[in-house]
Amino acid sequence: MNSDRPDLRAHELRTMYDALDAFWQDAGVDMAFADEPRDWLAEAEEKANPSAPTIPKMPPPPPPKPLGPTAPEQERLEDKKDGWPHRLDDFAGWWLSDASLDNAPAVRRVPPRGASRPPLMVIVAEPEETDRDLLLSGPDGQLMDAIERAMGYEPQAIYRASALPRRTPAADWEGLAAAGMGAVLRHHVSLVAPERLLVLSREALTLLSPDEFARDGTGFLGVGERQIPLIAAYPLDQMAARTGYKRIFWQRWLAFISDS
Repeated sequence: MNSDRPDLRAHELRTMYDALDAFWQDAGVDMAFADEPRDWLAEAEEKANPSAPTIPKMPPPPPPKPLGPTAPEQERLEDKKDGWPHRLDDFAGWWLSDASLDNAPAVRRVPPRGASRPPLMVIVAEPEETDRDLLLSGPDGQLMDAIERAMGYEPQAIYRASALPRRTPAADWEGLAAAGMGAVLRHHVSLVAPERLLVLSREALTLLSPDEFARDGTGFLGVGERQIPLIAAYPLDQMAARTGYKRIFWQRWLAFISDS
């Protein structure tokens, strides 16, 4: 991913995009949604009566405003990188209070939990609805506890993090990516320095932008001179609702740890 040749980099990006798309199609995400309204009935009538007089079209309404946090208007997050914490011990306090991370008041933010250099770092999109002071304290967290035990880790050995500091329905993920939240997430990973990464969110995976990603949902994230093995899987609430998803994840996990 470090090539200076534009044609080669374009090919690598296309390959990674295709792999991401194929993985999420396997997960059952096979539809795209657009915010811009479209008059399907008018289009059908025009095809059926091509000689009918054209009716002037009303201008489209303004796009709806996202309900969740949007990109800071004044500057990108990366413009303030010098002020980011340089030690993991300082990250949680910054995550809970820094105004540049979220345009909304810094309430209902939930800190990550865990120690540095863990065997595994888990990244979800956002805190659970019931989370207050502890990330993944509800049903999703209970499933994560069970997965942790099945993986053979000691209790609380896994570092748990979220891509967003607070529960954010209808977040403007494109705006957040443009603002530089992906760089914040990668910085977080660099401070944690895990042996492996497990990403349980399509949005978080897109923000993270792994340096390599294959159709089986595995790849790696380049952090400094390290290449951290990475695996993506279904969100915890989806795995809880579908036994087949848990089975598929477990099979992929076993293959992942045997290869990495």
